[in-house]
Amino acid sequence: MLLASSFTFGAYEVNRLRSEITFTYRIKFKFGITKTFTDRLLLPNVTPELWEQVPQTVLEPTLQALLLILGINYWCAFPARNMRIEGFVLSRAQADFWNSVYLHGLSEFFYDMQIDFHNLIAFPYDESFDALQATRFERPRRALLLNGAGKDSILSAEILKQQNIPFDLLSIWPSPAHDRIATIIGAQTVVVDRRYDPLFVAIKSQLGVSGSYPSVTTFTFIATLLAELLGYDSIQISSERSADFGNLTYLGLPVNHQWCKSTEAEKMVNDYIQHFITPGISTNSLLREYSELEIVRRFVKYPEYLPYVTSCNNYFWLPRFVQRLSRTGYWCNKCPKCIFLFACFSAFLRKNEVVRIFGADLYMHTRLAPLFRRILGVEGFKPLDCVGEPQEMILAMHMADLRKEYEGEPVMQLFKEYFPKEYDFSKLETEVLSNET
Repeated sequence: MLLASSFTFGAYEVNRLRSEITFTYRIKFKFGITKTFTDRLLLPNVTPELWEQVPQTVLEPTLQALLLILGINYWCAFPARNMRIEGFVLSRAQADFWNSVYLHGLSEFFYDMQIDFHNLIAFPYDESFDALQATRFERPRRALLLNGAGKDSILSAEILKQQNIPFDLLSIWPSPAHDRIATIIGAQTVVVDRRYDPLFVAIKSQLGVSGSYPSVTTFTFIATLLAELLGYDSIQISSERSADFGNLTYLGLPVNHQWCKSTEAEKMVNDYIQHFITPGISTNSLLREYSELEIVRRFVKYPEYLPYVTSCNNYFWLPRFVQRLSRTGYWCNKCPKCIFLFACFSAFLRKNEVVRIFGADLYMHTRLAPLFRRILGVEGFKPLDCVGEPQEMILAMHMADLRKEYEGEPVMQLFKEYFPKEYDFSKLETEVLSNET
């Protein structure tokens, strides 16, 4: 890490003709050395006249929030306690919000980089400043749904259809997988292109800085701006209840890989939007009451998506030309998320269908046994990935075992050693699965 003496959230500027927003961040090092980085958001679906329709009392606090949340990536590389903001001030309540977002949203980052976060995050505020009451800015009754190309956003889309709520999809850095899913859903897509400062990307790579940051929180504030400009009254983020279950504790701080998808984070962000930006826009998740396993149970009822769903995060790190070559869903079959979802799918689909989707039978791979044990909760802590709670994994593998299609396979044998038939699986079923039909 490069030690910085101060980190300044600088200016933001809107080019309305191009619908491009620039955000600047200035880092000061020892001996008076200063470096400025520029981050850009490009909004190709926003025409120039739409900017004029948003009240300044709504637009300005939105842009201020974007400056602070986009800056989290830059602050990670140069974490300085001396945090400054140019051009506007925060109230104490706003500063408390941003302190919490940075602390909990970066908990995995602090663990990965072994950074002592105590007394490190201190957003400046003016004790005498009282933020203006949020301006009511009514938007049409329709939703903007974040498209992750995975099972969660697909299920949310189908629920919105059932509820007759009009919606569009939001894709940030859209990939071929996003495009394929949008086509099957049959919804229009709002596109956002974010461009990091090229020098920052190079420095971050050289420093080996962890890539963990509160992505969903970032996407939600970007979606808020688009809701103002294009007319949506709700932002749907497709987060499940399993996101509330963390991974470990580091220096007294709970580390949750999925904190930005948690109930706590969702409520905090929604409250911030309602209190400091506009009560005309809200954010929530249609899947909040469901476990991951319950979401898969409901998702597999839509077979048209099964060959194309892409829930493995490693897909999004592939070079673009490789993404384009892949015409179906992508599964690396090595990461914790692939292992967890293989188990979930195996609970509800026949073996040949599951193997067709994933391209492999993961219960046959003994090299994956350590990850299976961790996700089952019998060894170490839950992997730092988007996986559900141990009881979901236990129930999923039990349900797959009942099919007798995986009889004698190495990982299934391992499972039965830890969870014999005398285990109270019926209790798990009532805890994990919904009673709804």
